[in-house]
Amino acid sequence: MNNAMFEELFALRHKRPLTPDEEARLDGWLAAHPADQRRWTEETALSAVLLRLPSPPVPSNFMARVWQDIEAEERREVRAPSGWRAWVRWPSLAQQFALAVLMLAAVVVFQGRRARSPSQVARSIEQIATLAHLPNVAMLKDFEAISRLNQSGADLELLAAFERER
Repeated sequence: MNNAMFEELFALRHKRPLTPDEEARLDGWLAAHPADQRRWTEETALSAVLLRLPSPPVPSNFMARVWQDIEAEERREVRAPSGWRAWVRWPSLAQQFALAVLMLAAVVVFQGRRARSPSQVARSIEQIATLAHLPNVAMLKDFEAISRLNQSGADLELLAAFERER
């Protein structure tokens, strides 16, 4: 016999008297485990005292109180939202988890469609390269003067001359 079987017999004694076979196994267990022997003795004594107590009287309005509780429960069920309204208003932890999984799947699918193979990227670069025009060499020659115009304290006459050239 193991501890689980002892606990089972411990709970079973409240429901019905133990059979002779169960009592024999219990006696063997209690002889080997003195702490359980003390627990068994205390519980048995407590149960005997509780059985001697008079049962409490049933209130005269017991049935009326039971019916009130039943009717209150029915009213709560009628007031409680059902269907999609209940799901939207009070999402449970499982519903929140399902929503998170759904959103994650949507992001993965969206990113998967956006991902491109290296050959697609190369074709895109080729198409853009044919459309792009390099700056004029004359414009690059004047780059230093043009970049100085953007600095604070630039010569206003030079700026005016540049504006006339346009």
